Amino acid sequence: MRKRPPDSTPISPYRAAQERLTEEMWRLNRTRLLRGEAQVDPFLDRMEEDQRRCLTLLARIPPTLHPALLDVQARLLRAGPAFAYPAASFHFTIRGIYDYGKYTRVDDDIRAIGEILSRLIADLPPLAVHFRGVNCNRSAVFVQGFHDAPTLGMFRLAIGEALAAFRDVEGGTAEIHELELSEIDKFCLPDSTVRFRTFKIGSG
Repeated sequence: MRKRPPDSTPISPYRAAQERLTEEMWRLNRTRLLRGEAQVDPFLDRMEEDQRRCLTLLARIPPTLHPALLDVQARLLRAGPAFAYPAASFHFTIRGIYDYGKYTRVDDDIRAIGEILSRLIADLPPLAVHFRGVNCNRSAVFVQGFHDAPTLGMFRLAIGEALAAFRDVEGGTAEIHELELSEIDKFCLPDSTVRFRTFKIGSG
């Protein structure tokens, strides 16, 4: 993780706040990793046995950005062995709906959630996500995605409020025009992904 060069293009105060937060995340989690405090998924070496699923609203990373992201991934893998996402699995999480181990598919719930999301997405303006640098938590290293306006944050908040009842039970810039409601496994592998519905931003 590197701080933004002083001569780079000015950014919005909203994005600057995100970058300050991610810098703190980097310092905290990098220290944990250096101390050997990484958390390794127990199914990493036997993914065929992993029956955990989750429900999430996500955006696929456009193929035009895959070469840059694959280059970052290859450089990271040279540092040591790790699980690497295939390019077809590259995605940006908009909002998790059901976490791993807390989700069982119920068709009526899927339909109801899809209708709620459709209404919210119909009023959503275009989203631009800027991918720059990497960050880490205790179990993964990932490319960061930043946005210049609070649109995405407000949308995530609106989803959380609308789905409250269900809750109880520098790589480039991506112009996001389509979202999908998908059931994915821990690694978002294409063969294990079930796409329930796609949405066009601005039309639902």
